[in-house]
Amino acid sequence: MNEFWKHHKLLVVGFIAACVLTSFLLISLIAGLVYWPKHRDAEMSGWMTIGYVAHSYGVEKEPLADALGVEMEIRRHLTLKSIADAEGIALPTLFEILQTAIDAERADK
Repeated sequence: MNEFWKHHKLLVVGFIAACVLTSFLLISLIAGLVYWPKHRDAEMSGWMTIGYVAHSYGVEKEPLADALGVEMEIRRHLTLKSIADAEGIALPTLFEILQTAIDAERADK
């Protein structure tokens, strides 16, 4: 192994980097496969983002953002509570708006 390291350092470093990247992607895949099936159609809560709700309900996030009247690029990481506060509406009302948009998106599919 020492001879290989002496003559092919770049190859060894590249192989180790590929192994680390593959391990990271595999762990990410397994985590997603374990987490998301248990969180399908999760009850909406103020801590969630539009993207989380869209992923949980299996719809695109743009129609949800449009239903709330928010610019997706500007508010992509804001929580539903933050959006409700900024729009001056109650959180349950925001949930109803989102649910209506989700039902419309699912009906279109």
